[in-house]
Parts: sequence; C-alpha cells; structure tokens
Amino acid sequence: MNRHSAPLILLHWLTALALVVAYVSSGDPTKASHALSGQIHVASGLAVFLLVLVRLPLRLLVGVPASEPGPRWQQRAAHWTHLALYALMFAVPLAGWAELADKADMATFALAGTALPLPDPGAWWVRALGAAHTTLGDAFVWLAGLHAAAALAHHYLLRDATLTRMLPWRSPRRG
Repeated sequence: MNRHSAPLILLHWLTALALVVAYVSSGDPTKASHALSGQIHVASGLAVFLLVLVRLPLRLLVGVPASEPGPRWQQRAAHWTHLALYALMFAVPLAGWAELADKADMATFALAGTALPLPDPGAWWVRALGAAHTTLGDAFVWLAGLHAAAALAHHYLLRDATLTRMLPWRSPRRG
C-alpha cells in the first residue's frame, strides 16, 4: 500500500488534535473566567501554527503518495481542499494573534508565564485580521470536518485506501 511517511502521519494527527482542542477551548482568553481555557486555546492555536511550519516543508521534501484513482472532480476537490486547509493552518493562528493584540485592554498576553509579542493593535490589518479570526476558525473546523467525512466516505463507500494510508497503524487495503 502506498502510505504517507510516518512523520507526516504523526504531524497530521497532532494537528487534528490541536485543532479539536482549540475549538473546544475557544472563548475570550482575556476574561478572567476563561483564563485557563484561553491559555489552552492560544497554546493549541500556536501548536497548529508550529506544526504546519514543520509539516509543510517536510511534505515538500518527502512527498506524498499519488492520489487514489477517481474522477477528475474528486481529484480537484481534494487538491483545493488540501490547499485551503494548509492556508487556514497559517491564517487562523495569525488571525488569533491579531485578535489578541486588538483587545482593548491587551498590551501583552502571557502564555504559561511568557509574554507573547503582539503586533500594533492600531494597525488596520491587525484589526481586520483579528475580526476575521472567529469566521476563519469556523471555516477551518467545517473544512476539516468535510475532509474527515470525505476520508470516511472513501473508506466505507468507495472502499479505497485513502483513509488507511494516513492511519498511524497498518491496515489492509479495503475493496
């Protein structure tokens, strides 16, 4: 079976875990009542960003297996979905960083006792990007859900190896 490399599989699932944790812990990290969940949210968003900084160059270096045979529209949908997911892995954490800076009472934000450098909250792009964080985050979660649903459809309906070649354990090819 044509599988992804073990490091890419690990980075894929760590990114998925960080996304789920970020989504579950979302809230206003500047409010005292949300202090712990805010710390977790920011840390998991930072993890998504750092993981993609490692994952993308590694993906380009080691390559990925060829897609399973299928209709051209499926190939294109998979290609564009992956491009959008990678773009959102960068955009959502950056938008979160900008949103932190744009909070009226935020001069600094400390993550586990370490102050994060924040961009100038007066800059137009900081306000615009920060305002887009929730929308981009929702789009990321929906697109990741669509990605997971497509993988499950490939596995259970099309009975091909699309899902199994990204699983951390070996699984026989279906079909």
